[in-house]
Amino acid sequence: MLLIVMIYLIRRKSRELEIIENPDAASRKAFSSWPSQKSQEGRASKFRRFTYDEIKEATKNFSIIIGQGGYGTVYKAQFSDGFVAAVKRMNKVPQLGKDDFSREMEILGRLHHRHLVALRGFCVKSKERFLLYEYMENGSLKNHLHSPGRTPLSWRARVQIAIDVANALEYLHFYCDPPLFHRDIKSSNILLDENFAAKLADFGLAYASKSSSTGIESVDTDIRGTPGYMDPEYVVTQELTEKSDIYSYGVLLLELLTSRKAIQDNRNLVEWSQIYMANESRLHELLDPVIRDSYNMEQLQTIVMIVKWCTQKEGRSRPSIRQVLRMLHESSDPMHSGFIRAVENDDYEGLEGAGRASGGSGGRGETIYHSGEARYLPSSSSTSRSYCSRSLLLETGSPQSPSGL
Repeated sequence: MLLIVMIYLIRRKSRELEIIENPDAASRKAFSSWPSQKSQEGRASKFRRFTYDEIKEATKNFSIIIGQGGYGTVYKAQFSDGFVAAVKRMNKVPQLGKDDFSREMEILGRLHHRHLVALRGFCVKSKERFLLYEYMENGSLKNHLHSPGRTPLSWRARVQIAIDVANALEYLHFYCDPPLFHRDIKSSNILLDENFAAKLADFGLAYASKSSSTGIESVDTDIRGTPGYMDPEYVVTQELTEKSDIYSYGVLLLELLTSRKAIQDNRNLVEWSQIYMANESRLHELLDPVIRDSYNMEQLQTIVMIVKWCTQKEGRSRPSIRQVLRMLHESSDPMHSGFIRAVENDDYEGLEGAGRASGGSGGRGETIYHSGEARYLPSSSSTSRSYCSRSLLLETGSPQSPSGL
């Protein structure tokens, strides 16, 4: 009996050591494809495998917490060679956490865009999983909008963040094989670098088309997401499309305008905003009080139109992210708008009949300091403006826009 028990214990310990030294099969599959991947700038992707002890030392025994959520906890790590990273420690139910870990590694190993947070490395220790990302100096958008004591984001910074996130979604929806749907667009998943450029993070819930040439399998479409941001049509039908991301993006735009949470005081942000968006004379009441003296009225009108369009109840009535980008570019860059009209010699569906302000800002001028002032248009997307313009012109069809736009 003792001999049998000893053999069992020895074999179990051997399996644990093997797990520590070797990732699971899905992870190995993801790792094997990484060396051949190229970024859009042509540089080879580099991923580093870290030991548990290295991470423990770099995070000062997991004491430097910079974020928390349902996925786990994120720590700041400063390694001895000077490398700084954000370490996500998965803390879900073991199998679910393992699946999300493997999916996120495989997906991020294939994605390369300057508005997506880059994966730098990983660590596997027994049942624990760690992902290491580039460190984003200014943290999450959620912290800047909702944490007290933060320097408020300027109007210009908020518009640029909206454009950056739209560029990331355009890449996922139109340039990935298969197209990817993020499924969890929210302010806590938008991270800001030292220049307040926005990058989309957390691909644990991302959904890929089943018909794929890349080998990335689609996950189940059980209802998973964040209340307040979730597409109501997706909740009812359980059918996930890119239009679910569009709905969440509309909620994110409202959050940028108002600095209110997606659900606040037991009220849904989309429902709360209806009374203000229905009356042009009350649009300014939507705004975060700290930017009411510095906003641009024309841009505000355009963004409110986009919010209305993106949050339509039926997905087929919502725009594509390309159409959203086009509206944002035209309201932010007159030269871009002129180029589009010169080529098309026509206006695009969704803006005809829309009221336009004669110009200027909506108030008396900025009287307080804001974050993100140093960076503004043009967009810092890795897709060039001319390339974006050509791709936008190819899309001539439009979903039905909401009444009154």
